[in-house]
Amino acid sequence: MTEKVTVGLCLKHSGKIVQTALDSISKQDYPHEAIKLIIVDEDENGSSKNCLTFFARNTDIKTTIFFVENKGLGASRQMVIDNAIGDYVVWVDDDFVLNTDFISQHVAFMERNPLIGAARAEELRLSAKTSVSLFETYLQILNKGNSSVTANMGGLEIFRLEAIKKVGGFDLKIKGAAEDRDISIRLINAGWQLSRNNKAKYHRKYPPATWNALWRKQFWYGYGNHFLYHKYQNRAFRWEFFFPIAFYIGFRDSLKIYKINHEKKVFFLGSYYLFRNFANFIGFFRADLDGYGHHMNMNCLK
Repeated sequence: MTEKVTVGLCLKHSGKIVQTALDSISKQDYPHEAIKLIIVDEDENGSSKNCLTFFARNTDIKTTIFFVENKGLGASRQMVIDNAIGDYVVWVDDDFVLNTDFISQHVAFMERNPLIGAARAEELRLSAKTSVSLFETYLQILNKGNSSVTANMGGLEIFRLEAIKKVGGFDLKIKGAAEDRDISIRLINAGWQLSRNNKAKYHRKYPPATWNALWRKQFWYGYGNHFLYHKYQNRAFRWEFFFPIAFYIGFRDSLKIYKINHEKKVFFLGSYYLFRNFANFIGFFRADLDGYGHHMNMNCLK
C-alpha cells in the first residue's frame, strides 16, 4: 500500500526561484496520485503567483495554493498541517533540487522506524566556487555518515503528521526562522526521536555563496533564536554566542576534516565559525531591541 504524503512549500519573495522546487516535485518517482502539494505564498508583490497557478493547472499532483499576507512562517507551516493528508509531511524550500527518489526514500525510512518523529536528508554540495561555499563543503565532510540529530536543530524535511499534531503543531507566534527548531525541541520532549536519513538527497540551487548572503541567513537565525530563548528560558541559547567557544569548536572541527582531505585552508574554519556566530549574535540582539519573544516572559508570570 502506498502511503499518502503531503508536500509543504511555504514561500515569501520567491519569485521565479520557486520553479526549481516545482520541477523537482514534479519529477518525483513516488506515485503522484498519493501526493498532495500545499503551497502557502506570502509574497505580497505576487511575483510567483503566475508561476504557481500555471503549475497547479498543468500538474498531475493534487495542488492547493493559499495566498496570504503577513501570516509568518509558523502560521504558514500550520496551514499546511491543517490541510494535510496521509501520514507524512515533506517540507521543501523554493530552491531545493531533489533527487527523484527523495520522497520515496524518506517515506521508506519513516516506515522502517516508527519511533522517529522527523528526519533530515543529506544535503549535497556543488563544487566550491567561493570561500563561503568551500567552508560549507567542509561542513558536509564533517557531517557525512553522522546519523544523530539533536533537539534545537532545524532543517528536518519529513515529519510524521501524528507527531506534529500531538505536540500541538507549529507556534503561530513565530514570524520567521526557528519554527522548525522549536518543533524539534517539542518532539524530543514528547519522546519522539529525530534522525538523519542519508539515502534521501538534495542540493540547493542557490546556497549562500557570498559573505553578505551568509550574514543575512545567520542574522535571521539569530533573530529567531531570541524568541526560543524567551519561550524556553534556556541559557544555552546565549552560550552559543560565546565567541571563544565558537572559535574552539571551529579549530576542533578543522582538525577532524584535515585528517580526511589534508587541505590547509580548512584551518580558517574557526574564523568562518566566528563570522556566523557574530551574525547570529547581532540578529539575537536586534530581536531583543524589537522585543521579539518578550511576551513569553509575561505569559510565564501570569
